[in-house]
Amino acid sequence: MRVRDRATEIKGIFYTHCREIIDGSPAFKINESKNQKNCGAVSEKMKLIDGSLINFFEIIVDGNIHEYSYEYVRHDTGFFFHYQNEGIDEGIKKPLNHLHVGIKKVADKKLLDILPDELIEHGGPHYMAPEMKFNDFMGMIIVNYFDNHKNRNRMMKALGLL
Repeated sequence: MRVRDRATEIKGIFYTHCREIIDGSPAFKINESKNQKNCGAVSEKMKLIDGSLINFFEIIVDGNIHEYSYEYVRHDTGFFFHYQNEGIDEGIKKPLNHLHVGIKKVADKKLLDILPDELIEHGGPHYMAPEMKFNDFMGMIIVNYFDNHKNRNRMMKALGLL
């Protein structure tokens, strides 16, 4: 896959499949390698209609997704979950595909005071996780945070999850 093709595919997921929960029009950042064919990066930060955020980043090497970072952040509490593959496998300490769960440092001060340091930002462990596909990531957001949305089933079907 070419980097621009992947960017088009991701734009399609947002603009076509999930447009009802996106606030605004994301402008994807595309960095293509001038020296290597089918290599580069695609990234975007976008706001959802409830104020939560999605941070998306993929590095494409030789036409394949080599690294990814899919993060969802709740605006009201700072709670986040973040699926990541940084292209490095350090075994059980930092698996190739892993998950971070916690709250952001900018969260409510009262929450920060009562939670252990491991749950603040990325201070905690790298939980082993299966390889995450972006459609599945979006589906998890829809069923967990937009389950009562009138177009929930249409979005899930368009993502190939129903």
